[in-house]
Amino acid sequence: MSTLRPFEAAVRLGSFKAAAEELRLTQSAISHQISSLETHFRTTLFVRQGNSLALTKDGAFYGAAIVKIFTELTRAGETFSKRENHSVLRVSASPSFAMFAAIPYAEEFKSRNASLDLRLEARNTSVDFEAESIDAAIEVGSPPFRGLRAHRLFRSRLGPLAHPDLCAKFGTIKTARDLARMPLIELNNIPGLWGRWFASADRRVKVGELRLSSDSLLAAIQMAEAGSGVLLAPFPLITSLVSSGRLKILFRPSLPVERPDFHLVYRKGDAGSTKIKALTLWLNGVTAELEQKARAKGL
Repeated sequence: MSTLRPFEAAVRLGSFKAAAEELRLTQSAISHQISSLETHFRTTLFVRQGNSLALTKDGAFYGAAIVKIFTELTRAGETFSKRENHSVLRVSASPSFAMFAAIPYAEEFKSRNASLDLRLEARNTSVDFEAESIDAAIEVGSPPFRGLRAHRLFRSRLGPLAHPDLCAKFGTIKTARDLARMPLIELNNIPGLWGRWFASADRRVKVGELRLSSDSLLAAIQMAEAGSGVLLAPFPLITSLVSSGRLKILFRPSLPVERPDFHLVYRKGDAGSTKIKALTLWLNGVTAELEQKARAKGL
């Protein structure tokens, strides 16, 4: 039984690292527990694909059942929370949105909604609303979101960012052709983003195979801050990176050719609930302030 919680967390979050952080264990402890489970059942539950993990057929079958069971246990336990006259609001968010938007304004939500216990979960994987006890999610995607209510939080504008030292190394960057000479960081979850940006900026510039890539926006930001390459990032979400001087913007942010964007998604039946109304009002305020800060910087 002690192996089931680490396995459930790894399945739900998509990585041993994320499971370890949630359960406050080491990655080796998570790996050991799942190895014990595999030994018990005499089957392989996870396989490595490059730098990421993937469930085997057996792992996916068993994982779906375990996640569902833990979700039912969590929902059953929520009845005790309701007796204490407060309601838990569970919100999943992409790590980048959590870092730059949700977490900095979380105290504001709490001060305005004393009866709601906001619990944020940062993750790159999509939420299974049929199996998971999550009230809402802030995800990067494109409508329609099957069976769910969704609305865009803001219309992202994309702008290339780089560390000042990298900019100095390549000299003055005036045109898209100049930018194409620099190392570009590709986001694996939004393939072809640089190609679409150059198609809008200067169709004459053709982007070849990119040597730098990242599985998440946060990791790409770390790469850019280390001076490894240029990041194509969404505004107004990451305005603070420019305001603080951590990264330099090379071209004014612009609306891209159609791309996935940040959306708030939740079950259609919850649209009129107190929790979703409070969450929507708060997020509208957060995004409005982000837009105001971006305009103040000319972004």
